[in-house]
Amino acid sequence: MGSVVKQNEKTKNKKRILIVDDHAVVREGLKLLIEQQNDLEVCALAEDSEQAMEYLNQGDYDLVIVDISLNGQSGLKLTEEIKSRKPYLPILVLTMHDEEFYVKRAFRAGAKGYVTKNEAAATVISAIRMMLHGHDYISDSMAQKYLRKIHGNDIDN
Repeated sequence: MGSVVKQNEKTKNKKRILIVDDHAVVREGLKLLIEQQNDLEVCALAEDSEQAMEYLNQGDYDLVIVDISLNGQSGLKLTEEIKSRKPYLPILVLTMHDEEFYVKRAFRAGAKGYVTKNEAAATVISAIRMMLHGHDYISDSMAQKYLRKIHGNDIDN
């Protein structure tokens, strides 16, 4: 089930993040990871697209983290919907999918970042920080995989 955190005086200057993932352990783990940072806070946890849109309509966020595989509507469709309503809002796709097909679709849908769930925690934090400063982000491992494919050296590990 999703949850929302109310903003108070202590959290006013922190960047507000919404996490959308259908696995409770992933949502809670990301929340713990992110909230170790002094300048970031997770303000809402959504388990599906419908709940995510409810939270987005109720509050302001600085970044949304979305999984591609959600119950019901896909995270890619959710990304498109968010961008149509809040084009300024950066979306980080955090997913198990490491195929080029999904990377392309995520960026076409409006995502500004793409990281796979097998990356180190520090990579997720780096992606968040870069995106909050207006940059796009793709993890080094995904970039290298893509470059190997472009250069004709597409060898899976």
